[in-house]
Amino acid sequence: MARLIKDQILTAIDVGTTKICVLIAKRIGDQIEIIGIGKSPSHGLQKGVVVDVAKTINSISVAVKEAEMMAGFPVESAIIGVSGGHISSVNSTGIVPIKHGQIRQTDVDAVLEAAKAIAISEDRQILHILPQYFTINGQDRVQDPIGMHAVRLEVQAHIIMGAVSSVQNLVNCCQSAGVTVNDIILEQLASADAVLSEDERELGVGVVDIGGGTSDVAFYKNGSVRHTQVVAVAGNHVTNDIAIGLRIMKHEAERVKKRYGFAISSLIETEELVEVEMMHGEDRQVIRLSDLVLIIESRMRELFTLIKEDIVQHSLYQYMTNGIVLTGGGSLLTGARELAEEIFDCPVRIGKPRVLFDLVETLQSPLYATGYGLLVHVLQNEKKIKMHMKEEPLTRRVFERMKSWVSDFF
Repeated sequence: MARLIKDQILTAIDVGTTKICVLIAKRIGDQIEIIGIGKSPSHGLQKGVVVDVAKTINSISVAVKEAEMMAGFPVESAIIGVSGGHISSVNSTGIVPIKHGQIRQTDVDAVLEAAKAIAISEDRQILHILPQYFTINGQDRVQDPIGMHAVRLEVQAHIIMGAVSSVQNLVNCCQSAGVTVNDIILEQLASADAVLSEDERELGVGVVDIGGGTSDVAFYKNGSVRHTQVVAVAGNHVTNDIAIGLRIMKHEAERVKKRYGFAISSLIETEELVEVEMMHGEDRQVIRLSDLVLIIESRMRELFTLIKEDIVQHSLYQYMTNGIVLTGGGSLLTGARELAEEIFDCPVRIGKPRVLFDLVETLQSPLYATGYGLLVHVLQNEKKIKMHMKEEPLTRRVFERMKSWVSDFF
């Protein structure tokens, strides 16, 4: 295929705990057209972290091949999402003097580098540094200081860190599956790119992406990230609870959760009986719907309560003018929105990928928020990414924002 076409192709890989989702898109001006979709069960990951390399490589390969067959185009490189319990974050401040009066891009780069001067352990490195706002001469807060006159520039930044080994293992699996990793994005940032509006980001909103192994949280205000969190409670925990509580196989627990499950018992209108397949091929058994919902609601309450405790601890209600947006596969559980509204005491909506570009109708689901968000992220940062790709050799540009913290990676 012509080089021009190759330059127009964008690929995103959402490597989740329960599923691998690959989206291939063709860029047409400022829009994208999804030309390939691949999905496969995710084997080899727990809570977003690789625990079996061979199984992870196979799962990625299956999803990639499916997307390639649909697109009629081979995947050579991709942007991938990262999450997991190893992710942590902190707010930091940086200050630099302005020697030439007018703030330039080099000054912005320097003050962000100053903000990165924080104490971190050897096994952790910086994944993202996200400016929240800049301060001119200790007084005026601005979002974009370039071109302004000043003698001192400060930045308040949100720094996201991850475990070197966990990220290396994930990228190694993609490499072994034949896909070069161009960039790595924190999954809740990608999900937010897909489901949040500019007004929500500006006025203040929280996004909760309920996946299989983890639930990823981010809060926005004035157009920038204010707080992020990864909670190690998600959809798989609900499924496991059902399997243990009812003594059934996990696949059967997943089936009854999706077909009959409610996140809150108040939505049950009439008591029903549900037939389930017992362990090891034993006779089927009939259970009460209320017993199933009690198991689901207990775990979902735990998840939302953990998030609320973090909201209170970090005084995040000031960033929730527009409430909370739930997305990810777990948000599809009937009653998740109602339960979240009860616990968070704020408006809650289910977030689907916002159709800013051409989008296949089947992708308009919270299940695909992260994958589609990765593509949106690429488009929104295209000029910056292209500039860095020209400046940096292949061995460094994968972790461009991480400043070669895995310099011997490849």
